[in-house]
Amino acid sequence: MITGEVYSDNRIRLFHNDVLKILDDLPENEIQAVVTSPTYWGKRQFTDDQNEFGCESLENYVERNVLLYSTLLSKMKQGGSIFVVIQDSYMGSGVSRSHHNHWISGDDYKRNGIDSSRQGNTSSVTARHKKIKNKSLCGVPYRIALKLVDMGFVWRQQIIWQKPNPMPENVQDRAWQSVEYILHFTNHGKYKFNKELFSVSGANGKLRLPSQVLVSASEPKPGHSATFPKKVVERLLLTVTDENDVVFEPFLGSGTMLELAIKHNRKFIGCDICKDFLVHAIDIIKKDSVHLSVPA
Repeated sequence: MITGEVYSDNRIRLFHNDVLKILDDLPENEIQAVVTSPTYWGKRQFTDDQNEFGCESLENYVERNVLLYSTLLSKMKQGGSIFVVIQDSYMGSGVSRSHHNHWISGDDYKRNGIDSSRQGNTSSVTARHKKIKNKSLCGVPYRIALKLVDMGFVWRQQIIWQKPNPMPENVQDRAWQSVEYILHFTNHGKYKFNKELFSVSGANGKLRLPSQVLVSASEPKPGHSATFPKKVVERLLLTVTDENDVVFEPFLGSGTMLELAIKHNRKFIGCDICKDFLVHAIDIIKKDSVHLSVPA
């Protein structure tokens, strides 16, 4: 049993742990796909655990993400895919997770600022960097992607999730952030891709592959800051997996991937450092009549 295992049946396994601590124990050549979204650097905080993604320095955040995805790409089936949903961060005021602009309504997930020193903060609201100037985008998605490319993995596409209902921002000298990036990586040039399930109807009525911009309104979830629309996640999942394939979600979060795996008969392995998210995940399983096992 992997340290932190809290649930197991013949199709689902859940772990309460820092995902980097369970990588060596994950099965070899079984995982077909990963569709995930790491906690964005400097923007979110769900626990007081110092190992939570997003609370470290920018450089360490990039390295930890690279370690995670490179390890998974090496352990997955040949022709497996990883989709990473991620947003960039601006250096300077607002990047600190103790900043009031990044609080969620209510008392559950207010930012405590435990990461101030590790993010290079010189005040409770401003992160500083020896090279990147304040107000500049940090290029987080690209820093991760280029390192993976240099390691020999295939960066197949950068899909743009365009939100027609972006969160208003209190800025006067740039456009609002209205997109998030979906980085598609594979471990081989030939990979599973169910073309018809990703396609759209063209002007002539025939199916064709879409452009790289997917437009979909965000979907806020109670008790969680994740707003990624389920229909987009579902489309990605069905495109790179078939029934009974194994899907791994290293950041379980609100449980979207778990729900979709159950719905579409995929086997599922999930992990999260936040205990509350594991409790919620077990509740999701209990509500599904197929899964009747008692959590470990």
